[in-house]
Amino acid sequence: MSAARAEIHTLYRNYLKLVRDWPADKVRPNRDMKQVLTQRVEETFRRPLEDDSVPFNFKDAQNQLEALEKLLHNEYKNKYPLSDKILSPASNPNYYARLVSTLGATKDTEKKSPLAKLFGK
Repeated sequence: MSAARAEIHTLYRNYLKLVRDWPADKVRPNRDMKQVLTQRVEETFRRPLEDDSVPFNFKDAQNQLEALEKLLHNEYKNKYPLSDKILSPASNPNYYARLVSTLGATKDTEKKSPLAKLFGK
């Protein structure tokens, strides 16, 4: 295996680890970022790993991996925290708290039977 191919393979494994750790989107299950990343990683790495003559921009792929890792680890959320004014707007101060509790409730209802979901029990 050539050095370039070994580097691509290592980068590919790092992308697979990132995709594995990426959380599933409960709000939009049909447009899940995890599924999109999985498909994109397969398309991006399949041909360069099979054929050495296919061009591969290693630096761009590395930069994109670093950006996705920052998103996964909430680096920007921690660096730029939201103020209480944004999280509790004067017009509807409980909006975001109710939204988060609703998301938590949908997580619990996924474990219930279809009849329980239908009747709200």
